[in-house]
Amino acid sequence: MRKVRILVCIPGSFLDDFFSPAARSELLSLGDVMVRTDLRAPHDNEAYNALIREFRPEILVTGWGTPRLKAETVLEVPELKYMCHVTGSIRANIEKAAMAVQRSDRPALLVSNWGPAGARPVAEGAMMMLLAGLRNAWPIQKAMHQEKGWPRHLAGKSLFGLKVGMHGLGIIAQEQVKLMQPWQPKISAYSPHVPDEVFTQLGVRRVTSLKALYAENEAVCIHASKTPENFHIVNAEILRAMPDGALLVNTARGAIIDEDALIAELKTGRISAALDVFEKEPLPPDSPLRGLDNCLLFPHVAGTTPSHSGGIADYALANLKRYLSGEPVKSVIPPERYDLMT
Repeated sequence: MRKVRILVCIPGSFLDDFFSPAARSELLSLGDVMVRTDLRAPHDNEAYNALIREFRPEILVTGWGTPRLKAETVLEVPELKYMCHVTGSIRANIEKAAMAVQRSDRPALLVSNWGPAGARPVAEGAMMMLLAGLRNAWPIQKAMHQEKGWPRHLAGKSLFGLKVGMHGLGIIAQEQVKLMQPWQPKISAYSPHVPDEVFTQLGVRRVTSLKALYAENEAVCIHASKTPENFHIVNAEILRAMPDGALLVNTARGAIIDEDALIAELKTGRISAALDVFEKEPLPPDSPLRGLDNCLLFPHVAGTTPSHSGGIADYALANLKRYLSGEPVKSVIPPERYDLMT
């Protein structure tokens, strides 16, 4: 395995969050490695790109908070060939044009992310929220702890055979579909950009109308990306289409839902929700969502847990070794996926 120049730029404590001392030592052994934890987007964008032009790495290792790579930097540094992104979305960390820069002496920049290593814990979090919401975990706990009651009437619903809708069928949703298989729910999905073969492989029925997805299912899990087209796409009309007693789970992004419309619908008591993301984070203390018996709230923790961070580091290290050995890198992000990512 050849040795190359590598720039690791992951700000603050994020590098330690993902890379244990052993994993960090392994990372440093891969070549001439420079580690910078002091540069953070957006105010260090210029300094970051200047550093790349000066250090001229072949590989960038990036993550949450890493400044944004410019297309002009990719053009000016022909040595730069691979960006190993250890987290999920790349839109904040690289210009779209930077992925399309072509030179006669080398192909376009290779970019990868955490793939299934990051998707699985989010899917697990969504599963926890789905089951807890169906089983009325919050009102039962409130009644048991605060009211000293015995609320057997709040037993809730089972996931076995339930009609479940997936709003988005990207990699996280696909992992959740796999996790749901033991319950054998009837799963349908609205995901215009995912090909038919993915639906077929997973045994998921395609729905071509978002309103129909929400109207036909007893629970809907949101896994759509935060794009301009998806801003408040779950509006009052969509929420009113949900059947009585339905559950809405959101582990994607808060702005996908019109939060005011959701609050109004929840206050009717007709539906319930389990939310990990919000339009404004942290959730304001005076948010009307707080205190609703039919709304489970989580502080954006459905994703990576400390116990799983090692798996993400292992995935990134494996990809780096594949690249250095001339083997195909996994979870490569093509330019056409850029606009579809959160």
